[in-house]
Amino acid sequence: MNVLMLGPGLGVQGGISAVERMTLAALPQRISATHIATMEEGSKARKLVAYLSALARTFSARRPDLVHIHFASRASSVRKMSLARLALARGCKVVMHAHGGAYSAYWKSLSPRARAGNLAVLNRIHALIVLGEGWREFFVSIGVPRERIVVLPNPVALPAVLPLRGRAARVTFAYLGLIAPHKGAFDLIEALALLHDATLEKMRVVIAGNGEHAELERRIRLHALGGVVEVRSWLKPEERDALLASAEAFILPSYHEGLPMALLEAMAWGLAPIVTPVGSIPELIDSEMNGLLTQPGDLSGLAAAIERVALDAELRGRIGAAARRRVEPLAVDAYAEKLCAVYEAVTCRS
Repeated sequence: MNVLMLGPGLGVQGGISAVERMTLAALPQRISATHIATMEEGSKARKLVAYLSALARTFSARRPDLVHIHFASRASSVRKMSLARLALARGCKVVMHAHGGAYSAYWKSLSPRARAGNLAVLNRIHALIVLGEGWREFFVSIGVPRERIVVLPNPVALPAVLPLRGRAARVTFAYLGLIAPHKGAFDLIEALALLHDATLEKMRVVIAGNGEHAELERRIRLHALGGVVEVRSWLKPEERDALLASAEAFILPSYHEGLPMALLEAMAWGLAPIVTPVGSIPELIDSEMNGLLTQPGDLSGLAAAIERVALDAELRGRIGAAARRRVEPLAVDAYAEKLCAVYEAVTCRS
């Protein structure tokens, strides 16, 4: 089967590109997949050139058996709906793959005409992949037929061996992702400022990602947390894995999510997660069982969760081990086979 996959460049920072890279590497030999980048990082001109090139290549390429389109909200949705229309006009079977936690808010912001145009595309494609049951219900609520929606949580690579934890003098907490208000990055600093010095002395927090570094550093200085918080830029995969191997807990106090790859990666490494019940996270995390859930913007609740995890080694170990067990069914090889089953079901339809 020849599959044309459309989505952000494989070197773009973010979860969608990570899913693309893992998928392309894991697809079995019976699937021949070609990836075309619809967006590259950089200036607006560079992004426009990437999109126009994707349009041209999609139009000129030999017609594939199936086109798999990854999309999110805002500009990503605009680009991908256009590409889906083009693929459908060529008579291709089309699978769209919804990512990103802001799509429901984005949908509400659209004009009635734009909603109708997008829904017309979503009703013509052959399958819509979503990251969880909550997202299936959302797309059903806007008019997408339930029978065309497939729930397929993101994949994860499972480290073969986990490090022996609990020996470090300070407990390392990791935050991986965009440094921005909607990710809760600044809430994390404000929550740390609520903790007693005796607790902070037992902790180390590493915040790694691109985004609003200047504002993050300002808040760290304001609360005199420089001895606790270390800020890094976006990490390469090997750097990310080194951090997750050395850490014992993971924090992502987001206001909206799809199903964050950073969380899956942290769980695969056996870290104790502290997250919010947004997007598909509640379908993955049972509070007190394999993680701790706090409400978005609840600084005192976030501080209390951090303190519990920092001071209770038994809690860290128990929920970290349960987190690892929870994501084992999401191993990338099993994911690739499930995705192939979607491809094959779509191409077999008349």
